Amino acid sequence: MVTRILTQATAAQRHAGSEATEFPVRWTPAYFPFTSPSWEMEVLFRGEWLEICGCGVIQQSILQNAQANNRIGWAFGFGFERLAMLLFPIPDIRLFWSTDPRFSDQFAPAPISSFRPFSKHPPSDGSAIMELERVELFWDIGTLNISRDGYNTWVSICVNNAVPIPPVHVTQGDVLVLNVRNSLDEPTSVHAHGIYHNCTDYYDGAEMVTECGIPPGENFTYIIDTTTQAGDLWIHGHVHSQLTDGFRTPFIIHEKVKPTTYDKDEVLYFEDWNERSFKDTVAIDAKIKLADTPPLYRTMLINGVNANTSKPLYFEPRKRYRLHIMSLSTSCWVKFRMPGHTMHVVGKDGVESEPMEVDGLDLGPGQRVSIIVTAHNTAEFNYMYNVTLYANFITPLPGLMPRYYSGLIEYQKNAPLKTIPVVDDSQLVWNDVINMQARDRMPLLPFTPEHGIPFYSFGDYAYNRTLVPSLFTALTMGELASNSSVYGPQAQARILQYGESIELLVYNYNSKDHSLHLHRGEYQVVEVGLYGDAVANDRTAVEFQTAGPSPMRCDVVTVRAYSYIKLRFRVNRGMVALFHCHMMHGGYFGLAATFIAAPELLQKHVKVPEEAIRMCKLQGIKTSGNAAGNAGFDLTGLPPPILVNRI
Repeated sequence: MVTRILTQATAAQRHAGSEATEFPVRWTPAYFPFTSPSWEMEVLFRGEWLEICGCGVIQQSILQNAQANNRIGWAFGFGFERLAMLLFPIPDIRLFWSTDPRFSDQFAPAPISSFRPFSKHPPSDGSAIMELERVELFWDIGTLNISRDGYNTWVSICVNNAVPIPPVHVTQGDVLVLNVRNSLDEPTSVHAHGIYHNCTDYYDGAEMVTECGIPPGENFTYIIDTTTQAGDLWIHGHVHSQLTDGFRTPFIIHEKVKPTTYDKDEVLYFEDWNERSFKDTVAIDAKIKLADTPPLYRTMLINGVNANTSKPLYFEPRKRYRLHIMSLSTSCWVKFRMPGHTMHVVGKDGVESEPMEVDGLDLGPGQRVSIIVTAHNTAEFNYMYNVTLYANFITPLPGLMPRYYSGLIEYQKNAPLKTIPVVDDSQLVWNDVINMQARDRMPLLPFTPEHGIPFYSFGDYAYNRTLVPSLFTALTMGELASNSSVYGPQAQARILQYGESIELLVYNYNSKDHSLHLHRGEYQVVEVGLYGDAVANDRTAVEFQTAGPSPMRCDVVTVRAYSYIKLRFRVNRGMVALFHCHMMHGGYFGLAATFIAAPELLQKHVKVPEEAIRMCKLQGIKTSGNAAGNAGFDLTGLPPPILVNRI
């Protein structure tokens, strides 16, 4: 049947008269929410593997719920929509849910006809084709000279001449249209942290990786589709130190259908704040040769303002709250507790988890967690929540590091505070990601050396900007795009093949914790532990812990000092994605690598908008060629890479 349809599709379109009667077929491991193990059949059609015929063994828990404990189930689907899209051809699978006769009336039992596009606007009879809701924002990125922490006055990045930058809230399925004007005196870019950007890599915001940035005085529009995502994300600058200097805010994508029952959403986000701008900090550090150690003592902002003056968290008796707890910190870790209340973690970094009861949250830079908290039955008492700002690489000093803050959980104005006994942190249960399980029950990704690629470190060179964005190199170098050499040694490029399972085995050889972020996706946290002697290069695990059958997925993870972490993800599309330390000093000084996934698919499906090309031309940045803007392997003109000790 499949062969017949594909043959007809080939003959009905531009390959009219084709005699093709056979198409290569392969079976590959797959993931579906209700089966495990799972597979899908892929057919090679016009040079691409087409995914159809998904199937798998039904999860036993589903059969138990159906009172069929003694049965084994098999589920399968033919993927008729995908086949119909090829046969007619139809550009968007969402059209199949349309009731618009301008769509349905185009098709008849015979002959095979091609889909004819029509206006997205409703016809005069009132029927309408499905389209996404558009949420449009206008941001003028500038600066203000202001004291945000109540202690230090210096320049903070602002939006529309105001701080803090308002959090962005949309509903899943919306299209966020972010119109940005750069009123800074340097380029800027906007990174929607956690968004997949399927086939729109150029909106990822990673300057000189997927775009050239917006030059001063210019405008650029980012278009962010939230159809396939929901949860706790954030938006921040991705040029130089702009994130540290205040260019950051939460980005919440609310589910159309709540994943669990609750009455109200609340957002609490935490930021560390320096005594001076990041550039001034680095300049001072360089003079005393301490550029690899974040200096000075930070203060904290809660919801964008001085932590000591933040507004209360208002609770009503017996209400159930979903709290979006977010660390927008750039160097320090944050611990959060609500003594007297029970917290259940239900998601991390936009991925839903099985409920996990914890006493506190421990979040590294860039990490976000959703929790469910049920208020007490009466408003007899008010309570306090506690926040600790800390970093293991900053010398402890009473009153300065760590710093302790608290905020009011107000049930009733002027109600007495409930006294809660103090418990040592070591006696508490924290949100350790290795103990969490993904709610969709996606199983541990298979990995063998024959079907995956292990990476053991970030490499021998510090990451540094190339002369051509890596995405543009991948799109313009033809077959050479699959050779890592064309991206330059400072890009730390790794070429990934479509369908591969990738295992990242990252060793932290120094005394600092690191917060590692993967752009454009998330990875399973498979194993964490301590290893042998770093000096002797002994990577033998001396103490470790492995994840359960459905490892939690996230886009930011902490690797502790002198520890290792094992992460896995699957290459399911073409993309250029940055993998880097989300501590400002780590990323700023080159702790990053670039993943070039399935460049042959990128070249087929990604077309950079002319406006993005114009941003490059205004800055004299080339938009084709290798990392130096040259042909082949000629890297003449590319600054030499910086050789560093292994991280």
